[in-house]
Amino acid sequence: MRVNLKFLELHFRKSVERIEFDHVNFFWGKIGAGKSSIARLIDYCLGADINLTPALQLEFVQAVLSLEVEGRRLTIYRERGSSNVVATWKEGEESLEVLIPARKAEGIAVPGTMIEVLSDLVFHLADLPAPMVRKGRRTAEPSMVRLSLRDLLRFCYIDQDEIDSDFFRLDMEGDWVRRAKSVDAMRFILGYHQDQVAALEGDLQAIHEQKMGARAAAEALKKVLEESGFSNPAEIDARIEMLSAQRDRVRESAATARQQRGGGGHAVDALRESGRSLSNDAQGLEDMLQAVQQRGEDTERHLNELRMLSVRFSRTKSARSLLAAVDFSECPRCTLTLPVRAEGHCPVCGQAESEHPHNHMSNEVVEADLKVRLSELQETLQGLKQQEKRIARQLERTKIEKALVDQSLNERMRDYDSAFLSQAIEFERQATVLEQQVGSLISYRKLPERLAEFLETADALQGQESELRAKLVREREKAFKDRSNLEDLERLFLDCLVRSSFPGLNASYKVTIDPKTLVPEVAPTDAADFAVTSFANMGSGGMKSIFKACYALAIHRLATKTGAALPTLLMLDSAMKNVSERENRELFQAFYSMVYELAADELKDTQFILIDKELFAVPEETNITIRSRHMAPGSREDPPLVPYYEVPDADGSAP
Repeated sequence: MRVNLKFLELHFRKSVERIEFDHVNFFWGKIGAGKSSIARLIDYCLGADINLTPALQLEFVQAVLSLEVEGRRLTIYRERGSSNVVATWKEGEESLEVLIPARKAEGIAVPGTMIEVLSDLVFHLADLPAPMVRKGRRTAEPSMVRLSLRDLLRFCYIDQDEIDSDFFRLDMEGDWVRRAKSVDAMRFILGYHQDQVAALEGDLQAIHEQKMGARAAAEALKKVLEESGFSNPAEIDARIEMLSAQRDRVRESAATARQQRGGGGHAVDALRESGRSLSNDAQGLEDMLQAVQQRGEDTERHLNELRMLSVRFSRTKSARSLLAAVDFSECPRCTLTLPVRAEGHCPVCGQAESEHPHNHMSNEVVEADLKVRLSELQETLQGLKQQEKRIARQLERTKIEKALVDQSLNERMRDYDSAFLSQAIEFERQATVLEQQVGSLISYRKLPERLAEFLETADALQGQESELRAKLVREREKAFKDRSNLEDLERLFLDCLVRSSFPGLNASYKVTIDPKTLVPEVAPTDAADFAVTSFANMGSGGMKSIFKACYALAIHRLATKTGAALPTLLMLDSAMKNVSERENRELFQAFYSMVYELAADELKDTQFILIDKELFAVPEETNITIRSRHMAPGSREDPPLVPYYEVPDADGSAP
């Protein structure tokens, strides 16, 4: 991703400072001049948090960063202490200015787009989709999350505070979240999260969600059918057939009543008889329900008694086994001394001991028998509860039907018409009610079919999910086994170390990078017994700084070769930290010579922001020019970042 800084404009209380950027920029000078603050303020405009130095705490107001992303100009304004930035850019001929969160998304910030934070805007201007990585690597159902610009910038800005204290958070212990994001970013740069894998992971997540939705709908529908008493289509069909036959008979009775014109009794009589019958049915169902409930309570009580019996038997058996070996000299109840007993008699009760002691059943036999009895009682109790539910549903339907009959009886009593007409009307009303019930059941008849469709859909999606998961595993294994980019990174890293004259190694050494942790180790190639060099076991902070800077350079060289979407920006803050330019002149010279050579050749499209205590001039044989700025606190010739800020002397007076 081509990123090119144009200028950084800093607004202080008494001045506005503008810093122009070229291809290679070198800021050097004394400590306390604000050199590192330049890189920190660039990172601040790109969404980072910042700890302000004393000078910036007093003077800093806001920062403006102008840059190009794939040739498109973007200007970012960020005030001191703000969690948002103001971004301006062009879409076609239209200029846009948007207040957007620097890091934490709060919804869509630009209507009609997927831009929520500054990171999304940068990828949008680069015409790149936001990198996607897996979340929940140890779970069976992973989901996709975006890899932000901040995760990639970790390999573009080597901070002075952390250049010799961590290794890109790849080997951090305790901070698993940041370590995982750093590993994700490295895998993205190496091509482990290629488009095919990301697409398969997205498809897998979508199919999994559809499958879970179908199963949830099936479970809900199954529960509704069971509560309604129609757990299968056969029950609904039988009910429809019964009500249809009853409806036909009622219609025939209505037609007969109209033809006879009063030959039969009044409809009120039939309603009364129906009400009595329903009342008797309801009473019978209530008695049956009460009997089933009572039997259930008895069964449950018996179940609990058996459980207690099992416990008591175990305790008695244990007590008998324990007391059998005790030689009593005193009564265990009153503690008086026991009299002398004849041989063969119990020393406690005095009775003759049996020559054939009672062979008590073993605990295993009793427990097995109790387990069988408990299982039988539990099955019986479960059946009784199901029967209780069925009777309760039938009783509820009977009461509803009786209430309808009572309501109809009251209406007929208020409107007492001729016998033949009232009877015909009542038959027709009953036929209408039955027709409505049949219609409702026909609609219910579709629900089991719909349930079967949901289950079939879930099963089909399960098969698709299994196929996709297997395909995804193959693609991941293929990406993981493709070590070509990883081997290139090992080679480039060793090349950087050798060219920078890293102490203690040469071109005969080899670099090995663990594909899981991505932490490199350096060791001799042919030595039988050797010590491995890694960032974790280096005793020198200066060696750690160069080691880490060389790894960053190798990553950018690899990204240039593979076309990975890594920003073409590299800010090295104090690569020679803890390295003396006089005592280690060769190391100092070799490292920056390598940087200049790379900037002129392989990394000619990468912008460099170099910050250090001393400036190393470009060798004559290297065809490159740099923009340098010497900075010193309190100097008018080489002003610091805040030009009017004066550093007090030890006695508190201004210089």
